[in-house]
Amino acid sequence: MRLFDLFTKTSFSFDTKKPDEEVLAILYRHWIVLILQLSAFFVFLLLPFGVRMMFSRHIDRFDFNGLYNFAMAVYFLIWWSSLFYEVTMYLLDIWIITDHRVIDNRQYGFFNRVVSELSLSKIQDISVEIQGVFQTFFDFGDVKIQTAGAEPRFVFKQIHHPNEIREKITKASNDYRIAHPDDIETAT
Repeated sequence: MRLFDLFTKTSFSFDTKKPDEEVLAILYRHWIVLILQLSAFFVFLLLPFGVRMMFSRHIDRFDFNGLYNFAMAVYFLIWWSSLFYEVTMYLLDIWIITDHRVIDNRQYGFFNRVVSELSLSKIQDISVEIQGVFQTFFDFGDVKIQTAGAEPRFVFKQIHHPNEIREKITKASNDYRIAHPDDIETAT
């Protein structure tokens, strides 16, 4: 790593980027997916206070305040850890489309990451799956790429504008096949 790489790297830089490779898109899950998860966490945040209101008479009568406070502390520790986990998984699941390949970077837990890449010449079929009124209204869904390689199917889950992404990948794949006949990279 050079001394000033920190200042030259951009949001379109990544470790295995080739010198002649151009990033066409960096994709995350749609923001509404995170909002839905956060709203569920907000509901679970209010749950212990509802329990306290419903059972306050019994907690005070049997002097379970210490036990209740301990249970609340454990509950909030688990709640906070789960919230942190969900936000981290949302931010670390990333898909990169370049003019040479597609990179699928999936995070499974804090210490388990699977990175798969696919040359644009190996793409056989691209399909889009949008399920229900909610996904249709907010224009997000899954893009599925069928390949002939070791990774038989790439799935970009819950991404924004899936039809536009399908078109972008199709165009990039066609352009790559024209520029690289017989799938041979040119040295630059």
